[in-house]
Amino acid sequence: MKTTLLEPGKYYHIYNRAKNGDPLFEDEEACRFFLKLYQAHICPIAETYAYCLLSDHLHFLIRIREDAAGSLYKPFALLFNSYSKGHNRHNEKDGKLFKFKLKRKEIRTTPGLLEMIRYVNQNPWRHGAIEHPANYRFSSFRATMTTGPTMVAKEIVQSYFGTRENLTTNLLTLVDESAIKPLLLED
Repeated sequence: MKTTLLEPGKYYHIYNRAKNGDPLFEDEEACRFFLKLYQAHICPIAETYAYCLLSDHLHFLIRIREDAAGSLYKPFALLFNSYSKGHNRHNEKDGKLFKFKLKRKEIRTTPGLLEMIRYVNQNPWRHGAIEHPANYRFSSFRATMTTGPTMVAKEIVQSYFGTRENLTTNLLTLVDESAIKPLLLED
């Protein structure tokens, strides 16, 4: 399979999981630490449209900024390496934490992008972590719906769905995974 490079102006589904089914995020502190690193390393080069951190895997839906330059892979390497080092130090462990260096899939159509926004926001719900997506603290659902500042490009996301009510309805309408199968990266 040909490797998908990261290029300015393009949309990507970014995915990673813990190796051997180990926990990636043991608690809320670990999630907050990862998101802080994400903001430092990824937000300067990409707009975030959706994200979800679960105990053993993560999803991000991003658009690389037009003015992003240099190695666009490097910020992700720094993110995953920094988190791994902090995680291992905190848990007195050693070795590789993530299963992949960086798994990503380019999203080339607006309908695909909209379905993936829904898919990523519904991920905790689909995995049985919560009864309603708004109740999960480490996904973009609440960040997308809030009026306050967040790392999510919520104005852009909201504009794709038209009204705020239409956005809410769409985020809660169950995704047909067969329609987005080529964009999914889970294994």
